[in-house]
Amino acid sequence: MLAEKIMVTKITTAHIDDRVCDVLKCMRDAKLRMLPVVDDAGVVVGVVSTFSIMENVVPSYIVSGDLNQISYAPDMGILRKHYLEVIEKDLLSVMETKPLLVKPGESLLSTAAALTAFGKHEYALVVDEEKHLIGVISAGDILDRLDNIIEGVENDA
Repeated sequence: MLAEKIMVTKITTAHIDDRVCDVLKCMRDAKLRMLPVVDDAGVVVGVVSTFSIMENVVPSYIVSGDLNQISYAPDMGILRKHYLEVIEKDLLSVMETKPLLVKPGESLLSTAAALTAFGKHEYALVVDEEKHLIGVISAGDILDRLDNIIEGVENDA
């Protein structure tokens, strides 16, 4: 089975010039945790996720362990301050610029292996030769397809 057979083609995207607050609202409204980021030509330039935004909200000295007593830090004040700074930024400052890209003709096994090896997200962006976005495949999509095959709903083609 090929990636193009299971990819979702109705895709919400973000534009590279969008502000984080607008993208975050779009993600919340659509109940999504990740959006592909495209430029004016529709070429994939990255991906933004709730995780990539959170990475920018949590201070690096907290993540690195430089603060000895994190339990005594004024956590909500720090997080809120950083959150308010991050949501006003352009998407370029928080997006990941190396998303997992697959071709429509890649096999289901190859796509599943790439998702597993990539590890950062549970989504692969399906792109054409010019890196125009044509679909998205999630780990859940693959698992659902496998369930359907096991139940005999589909042929393993």
